[in-house]
Amino acid sequence: MARLLLIGIDGLDWKVTRSLLDDMPVISKLLESGYGGPMKSIFPPDSIPSWISIFTGLDPSEHGILETIDYFKKDAKSFSIDTEAFQGKTFWDRASLSGKSVLVVNPLMAFPSWKVNGIMASGPVFISGKSGTCPPHIADEFPLPPLGGIVDFPDKHELTEFYDKTCDETMEIVKFTSELMNNNEWDLTFVTLLTMDRICHFFWRYYDRDDPTWPGKNEHSDVIPAFHRFMDKCVGMLIDAAGKDTTIMIVSDHGHAMRPPLLFNLNQLLMDNGLLKSRISGPRLMSPRYHLEKMKNITLETLHRFDLEDIAYRFAHIFPWTRKLKKKDFMTSPDMNIATASGFGGTNPFGGIDISASRCKEEGLDYEETRDRVIRLLIDLKDENDTKYFIWVRRREEMFKGPFIDRYPDILYEMRPEFGTNWSVHLPLVTTNPRHRKISGGHRNDAILIAGPLNGLEIIEEEAKSINISASVSSILSFEGHVKNSGLSSSGPGSSFIRKVEE
Repeated sequence: MARLLLIGIDGLDWKVTRSLLDDMPVISKLLESGYGGPMKSIFPPDSIPSWISIFTGLDPSEHGILETIDYFKKDAKSFSIDTEAFQGKTFWDRASLSGKSVLVVNPLMAFPSWKVNGIMASGPVFISGKSGTCPPHIADEFPLPPLGGIVDFPDKHELTEFYDKTCDETMEIVKFTSELMNNNEWDLTFVTLLTMDRICHFFWRYYDRDDPTWPGKNEHSDVIPAFHRFMDKCVGMLIDAAGKDTTIMIVSDHGHAMRPPLLFNLNQLLMDNGLLKSRISGPRLMSPRYHLEKMKNITLETLHRFDLEDIAYRFAHIFPWTRKLKKKDFMTSPDMNIATASGFGGTNPFGGIDISASRCKEEGLDYEETRDRVIRLLIDLKDENDTKYFIWVRRREEMFKGPFIDRYPDILYEMRPEFGTNWSVHLPLVTTNPRHRKISGGHRNDAILIAGPLNGLEIIEEEAKSINISASVSSILSFEGHVKNSGLSSSGPGSSFIRKVEE
């Protein structure tokens, strides 16, 4: 009978992993017996919507979860989502309903754990709290590791301690999962390790010589390579516990690269073209709001220049009123605007623009013609070197068809990777990202897919997409069609990237 060990590693990047394979013997051996390469993530390539798409085989317009997390906001530690959007619709639920025994450990946001044909263990994410299992008695038989997590936001002087703690917590999850595999019958084991993403976010600039804030040779230069070597060891322990005749699959939700060191002030562009209005109606010099905005930007740029970004982060948490200055509606209100840069996607190269149909109607403008105008504005915009800022700009309907499509902005785009979206006005079009040193690693579109030994199976490269993982799990475990009395397709809505080799 086929068995599958599916290891999810948040933020594992194919380009970085491939460059370090000489020091990763376990994954290198797996590649020799199978397949490895980039895998297309969803849009936006953020952890929460990406993992939900991996779980369900649905894109975000179909499952409706597009939330992302802003680590600079104090309320990040109270963040949560409603799991009813995907509970019962995951690949492990379908496997359970088809009679397969499953072990599920640490799936992102899938908390509290729910009933499966086997064991599920998870914990709260972005907030401190107690992990749990279903059935509950598992927590009495096996000491639970710190599941969920992602609550630390280290300062520079805490990075070494943070790295050691991250390694320890990752190893606890690996050992716990190994114990479950060794002591239970199972067909599918799925474990998610969330810590690679954290390491890349905080240590990228110490590793990447092309990062403009790279400090030169430093004590953290080898942290990202070292963590890849450590993760290779973790994968080896899980493979050993899985035993022979088990297919191994390693996937990530997105890749990792340098976070944009520059900001593109998109609302400024929209204001310059008469599509957005500032809250400042009179002379700028008479407006307290204008001076607060200028003071904020000058302070952040100064702290960035002198490598004092930790101070800005602490100040914002000590004085909560300063968080209002960061909100995208501090200098403008969507109710006043025809077009507004959306908060969707955060400070990243990918994002969106909201078009107000009501404002278009009030001003006698056609909604679709306005969208065309904004799209042309972005596509045609070039810098002083005659290079376009935007790689692509599209209507949301060109990318998605699901029932929750209206949760996406009206217009979607991706800029060159050095630019992240910003919402400020009364600034030059391009400014320095004053928070780059604090979080210097950012997400890339390409996730990772590694699988082996394939044993009569092969990977369809053009179908290597994160939304096809759910269907591929069912292909490997051979449960096809509809699960009886469940109303669910056992393979999920996606297409499998696994097929049998023709003899």
